[in-house]
Amino acid sequence: MELKRIESILLFVADIEAAAAWYASIFGAEVQHENPQFAFIRAPGIVIGFHPADEKCPGGIGGTSAYWEVSDITHAIENLVRLGARVYRGPGETDFGAKIALLIDPFGCTIGLNQASAVSRSKTGVVLP
Repeated sequence: MELKRIESILLFVADIEAAAAWYASIFGAEVQHENPQFAFIRAPGIVIGFHPADEKCPGGIGGTSAYWEVSDITHAIENLVRLGARVYRGPGETDFGAKIALLIDPFGCTIGLNQASAVSRSKTGVVLP
């Protein structure tokens, strides 16, 4: 087995149409549907899918969180809060000097933000444009 890259993020939410539209507005994307139970958008370098929450996957906090690289964490937080997200953790700073924050979207899912530092980029090996 060879894991190449993250292809998609799947969010389990109560209202797939509202969640898909909210994320589409952030990325300037178009909401698409595979079927009535699955909507998705194409964000830069990744697909974000929306599936109805259920007993197996209730969604919300407490699970895996995807972190988005941002150039200005303060500005990113302000924009997401203006759109209805709320700050859950942070903002803070890692031992490598990256600025991080965790927000909750209007649908109960987490949105991680990461403003990398020169040290965090060198330590993690992440190459960013």
